[in-house]
Amino acid sequence: MHHVKITTPSRLHFSLLDLNGVLGRIDGGFGLTIANPNFQIIAEKSTAIEVSTSIYQERAIAVLQRFQQAYPFPGIKIKFESEIPMHSGFGSGTQLALGIAQAVNLLYQFGLNVQELAQAVGRGGTSGIGVAAFNTGGFIVDGGHRYPEEKASFLPSSAVGNILPPPILFRYPFPELPLLIVMPNCTRIYGNKEIELFRTLCPQPEWVAQKLSHILLLQILPALIEDDMHNFGKALNNIQTFGWKRVEIDAQGAELQSTLDFLRDTRAFGAGVSSWGPAICAITDDVDRLKQETDAFLKTLPNGGNCFITHANNVGASIVSG
Repeated sequence: MHHVKITTPSRLHFSLLDLNGVLGRIDGGFGLTIANPNFQIIAEKSTAIEVSTSIYQERAIAVLQRFQQAYPFPGIKIKFESEIPMHSGFGSGTQLALGIAQAVNLLYQFGLNVQELAQAVGRGGTSGIGVAAFNTGGFIVDGGHRYPEEKASFLPSSAVGNILPPPILFRYPFPELPLLIVMPNCTRIYGNKEIELFRTLCPQPEWVAQKLSHILLLQILPALIEDDMHNFGKALNNIQTFGWKRVEIDAQGAELQSTLDFLRDTRAFGAGVSSWGPAICAITDDVDRLKQETDAFLKTLPNGGNCFITHANNVGASIVSG
């Protein structure tokens, strides 16, 4: 193998399930894999580490150096043909790390699976959605980590160290319908600010996990399997109103909430913020018209925004080698 091209998906993370731990597990969550935005990574062997990217130079090199410590290799030349926006709710950190690690894995024939790649580059320590999105795509539910013996802190993946990704409890193909992704220009939540919010606002009350689990089991999953996007959207709307999702929305400010209100009150069956946002996934039966109306709405916000149409990815990352 002389070169490899890897196209990653993005992931939408609709909610963490349990930030209390009373039952002996924490985290857990559910989310959806989408086709765009994506990383398109072209890689070939080299005697040194060479990276060509517009915004991910430092992070890409850090991933390669970390992977090199676990699995030594001479070097690699990487070029990014497309990139996922940073700190936007698309899981760019996990997709970047896994895309790069998989390129090295294939070129140097280490024979590692995706779980081993995730551990080597330090991803999946809180949510397993991004790792599973890369591996298989689709709608995904993960079962969190054993608490406190496996994971003893309420922290994001970037801050918890060498913890294996959680078990995947459920994976199901999402319907082939267009999705509107809406991105008002808001504050980005990451790094020390994200860590501090986890430290100061966790554990969450026990009832939050109970209510989220009830919505997931008896509303979201049946609606998904029955292809009932009206009730799926209704559940998304409900999730935005309490618990950790309120923490994530409130941290962004008024623009995010007003965009959610606009989508809910126009043509969307439902709209859900992914992780800290600002990306919102809106589900509707007239995506072109909703996009038109949303474009006009975003122009009324103080800092504007943008929106685009995509669809679910039900296969995970694609790989072309030669």
